[in-house]
Amino acid sequence: MNRRHTCRAGLTATAFVLAVTLSACGGGSGITSDENGRASVRLASSITGSSFLAVTAGIDQGIFDKHQVDLKVVKIKSTAEATAALASGDADIAAALTEGVIAANANGAKLKIVGNLMTQDQHILYADAGVKSVADLKGKKFGVVGPGSGTEMLAKALAVEEGLKETDLVYVPTGAASTQLTSLVSGQIDAAGLVPPYDSTAAERGKVEVLRYRDVFPDITPQVFTTTSSLISAHSPELKRFMAAYTESAAWVKAHPSEAVAILQKDARISAEAAKAAYEFAEPDYSTTGEVSIAGLRRWIEMSKKYGNTDKRLPTVDELYDPSLLPGSP
Repeated sequence: MNRRHTCRAGLTATAFVLAVTLSACGGGSGITSDENGRASVRLASSITGSSFLAVTAGIDQGIFDKHQVDLKVVKIKSTAEATAALASGDADIAAALTEGVIAANANGAKLKIVGNLMTQDQHILYADAGVKSVADLKGKKFGVVGPGSGTEMLAKALAVEEGLKETDLVYVPTGAASTQLTSLVSGQIDAAGLVPPYDSTAAERGKVEVLRYRDVFPDITPQVFTTTSSLISAHSPELKRFMAAYTESAAWVKAHPSEAVAILQKDARISAEAAKAAYEFAEPDYSTTGEVSIAGLRRWIEMSKKYGNTDKRLPTVDELYDPSLLPGSP
């Protein structure tokens, strides 16, 4: 489902060098408007599945078209690639992981978070049968994407939140969600934060749900829309129409469950049962305003400072977040 969503690696030094290099030779904004005001906008995204459903459904239902936005989705593999695409002018807006945008700004990128895709984190902690709480995982192996990744930050914060020391868990790099699931069911790790539909497979293989991250970390926005300050200055009307279309699409997804599930099933190429389960889990968290929680964003910055692999200055909330493109903003 959210395979690329779960690849929560921060912006690496190599990726940032790539972004700067592309910026030096990039072609600038691709946003164009015709004589009728219809805008062409390129969206770079590594987000897939239920987390991206409001975009997919908005295209399918003609909602972006209604807002005079010709949307081209450019599929990429990671948040690092998304920020590089923005820097090079190969994208106008990106759907990216929050912690990756924080890391990109720490490395010198001039990016602004302008809205969110989901209001809450979608991970569910699964572990071996018999595990009742995080405390039962003391000394156990916890699967994460990699060192310094968002999944590792969240796992360390989870340990502390649930009464352990961050060093009480053994963090094992496993890669993306599919390999985390494989490692969990094969016994190579004892626990992992999974997103639908991997959680269903884990349950089928005898693993148990311990907790849902959104219950422990309320308002931690997992994915956001980000763009450059220069694009906001030059193309605010077009980007405002994009955000208006997105939030309307999210409202449509919440109001039309059966149609939304059918779109998700087709797009993600999963069974109807898996699509329904993924939709039902995600449905409360679709963002119909696009507004990013200030408290949640501040929490991400704090976790990045405490648990991330960087000694660079991190952006403040005011430096990072620009809500001026949201519906209803002046």
